[in-house]
Amino acid sequence: MVTQESMLKAALPLFARFIVSNGLQTKHGVFEVILETVDRAFPVVTRNRGLRLAEGATGLLSPELLQLTDPDTPVENLTFLLVQLPQHGQLYLRGAVVLQHNFTQQDIDRGHVAYRHSGRGSHTDRFTFVATDGTNQGFVVDGRVWQEPVSFIVQVDQLDKTAPHITYVHSPSQVGLLKNGCYGIYITSRVLKASDPDTEDDQIIFRILRGPQHGHLENTTTGEFIHEKFSQKDLNSKTILYIINPSLEFNSDIMEFQIMDPTGNSAAPQILELKWSYIEWSQTEYEVCENVGILPLEVTRKGYSMDSAFVSVKVKQVSAAVGKDFTTTPSKLIQFDPGMSTKMWNIAITYDGLEEDDEVFEVILNSPVNAVLGTKTKAAVKILDSKGGQCHPSYSFNPNKHKAWKKGIWPPLFPGSSSHTTSGSFHPERRPLPSSKRLAVARGDTPQGFDSTDLYGLKLRTQGNGKTVHPSSVYRNGTDIIYNYHGMVSLQLEDDRSPAHRRNTKVSIISQPQKTIKVAELPQADKVESTTDSHFPRQSHLPSFPKNCTLELKGLFHLEESLQKLYKCNGIAWKAWSPQTKEVEDKSCPVGWHHHSGYCHSLITEQQGTWSTAAQACRENHLGSLVTVLSRQHLRWLWDFSGREPFWIGLNDQVRPGYWEWIGGEPVTFTNWRRGPPQRSKPGKNCVLVQRQGKWQIKDCKKGKPHNYVCSRKL
Repeated sequence: MVTQESMLKAALPLFARFIVSNGLQTKHGVFEVILETVDRAFPVVTRNRGLRLAEGATGLLSPELLQLTDPDTPVENLTFLLVQLPQHGQLYLRGAVVLQHNFTQQDIDRGHVAYRHSGRGSHTDRFTFVATDGTNQGFVVDGRVWQEPVSFIVQVDQLDKTAPHITYVHSPSQVGLLKNGCYGIYITSRVLKASDPDTEDDQIIFRILRGPQHGHLENTTTGEFIHEKFSQKDLNSKTILYIINPSLEFNSDIMEFQIMDPTGNSAAPQILELKWSYIEWSQTEYEVCENVGILPLEVTRKGYSMDSAFVSVKVKQVSAAVGKDFTTTPSKLIQFDPGMSTKMWNIAITYDGLEEDDEVFEVILNSPVNAVLGTKTKAAVKILDSKGGQCHPSYSFNPNKHKAWKKGIWPPLFPGSSSHTTSGSFHPERRPLPSSKRLAVARGDTPQGFDSTDLYGLKLRTQGNGKTVHPSSVYRNGTDIIYNYHGMVSLQLEDDRSPAHRRNTKVSIISQPQKTIKVAELPQADKVESTTDSHFPRQSHLPSFPKNCTLELKGLFHLEESLQKLYKCNGIAWKAWSPQTKEVEDKSCPVGWHHHSGYCHSLITEQQGTWSTAAQACRENHLGSLVTVLSRQHLRWLWDFSGREPFWIGLNDQVRPGYWEWIGGEPVTFTNWRRGPPQRSKPGKNCVLVQRQGKWQIKDCKKGKPHNYVCSRKL
């Protein structure tokens, strides 16, 4: 059987043997057939994908890039006839420059054809060709018979000779307390960023030349230590974390690195400095006399202090009890503003005049924000009882030196006094006062023969029993002369000097278990501002107070002897006080928030914004709403709370113009418009800002100057 394949390979002779016979004679014969091949199929360019290579590189022309096929022509006869040679490189056949201007498909199949770029010139090169099978005129390209030259494109990529460059590098300093109790600083693209127009972020490599000395780098995704390198993509993804070594001998660290791309281009080495601060008590032990009054505990921040930092304080009762032996400030959060390295946290030591054992309590620092806790996180305070009117701390005290202050030893006012406290007689202590607070009295302000050196010797005697009372301290506050006393009851006092210079005054002296009371020699003070919130029945006789209630007097008590009632200053007005009101006051707000009128308040100053952004921040970040102003007293408190700076409140008429409502849903029972209620709101001006003297002004909700704002939550 003759097949087409055999016929195409060569023209082979075919024959058949036969016998011819007439019955008498037989003759053998051969029938021979000669076949000649005829090429009727055109060669087809099935692949012409071109070549891509870098400058100066050599690339092989493989069958995947250039291929010619023909069903009736062998590959050694399928020929590429070169019409135009490449301009920026050369073609090579079996390692030699192509001279005959042609090569076959067999040469391509065997890897004998290559292109080498000269290393300069255009980014694009080409050569043109026509294909032939040696018989037919023309070849097929994309289904059409073609006779014109076809181009083979060579794409030349320029070599990346430019190294990545640093866009910016800042010293990261935002410390966070991690879940495992360690402290860390994230290194992100906000503090370290490199760029390269020829390189993707995952290929921009930060090679570590010298790692940090006082901590280590960690990949938060894999949990692995980073010793050699990381990428810009890692920085963008916030996966690079610097873990601070628990040792607190250092508050900064450095890392030396070099950026590079995959081709090996690298920039000059750079230094990344990490900075942080740590907070601790300045000392860990205090010994104080029971009649010390206010004990300030010093908290220090060391290291980098140009950011804000916070730390909480926790009080642990050992043998001393809160409310009985000492009281603390309402806020348990200590804030360090930028540049601030020292803060004082005050504790009021209660002096009850009773002989009792020495008592101890501890104050503990915890929950730092943007800082590391130092080693001195706990301070113990030992309250020494003034037995027999005397206090004997374990260290000597010299009022002329500051060493005793640093040791935390606070002596009584009269170290030599040994008399017991009796009815009608008091032995108050003297608190050291800053020099700026010392009384400076002009001659015209005092009776003849009395000057500032006599102030601590001034004695008042109680009417009726002749006992004398010494002031614990005396100083001038504006036009007032302020005397500080401790006592048990309200007494009628008079000047215990000559009758010619006698000056009478009614002074309320209260010994209450929580605070040292300040009372002043003043003219008759204003009556109580409001007792509508009192838990006591109203009386026909109104109480009188030695001084108007202000923020400076907040928390102080006054006993109105004629009514046998106790009043407390809430920072705005004197309010009747009872154990029931104390239970309400004891409901605590979150750390950093302040209680008033049944709400917790937080003043936001660091992220000022428009009314809309403030409302969103209160809702999403602080789980509250812009503050609702409930009364004039509440507004006065808010105005002082804001530092007398403008702030946003929740009043708006965005839903129905002209219909004002609180964002928290409370009814509008109080307003304080600057020029009366607005008759009509201008477009966009649907929100309220508290401005000078607490007056309300409508402003645009989404535009304009950013302001502070107060967030509130229902207690």
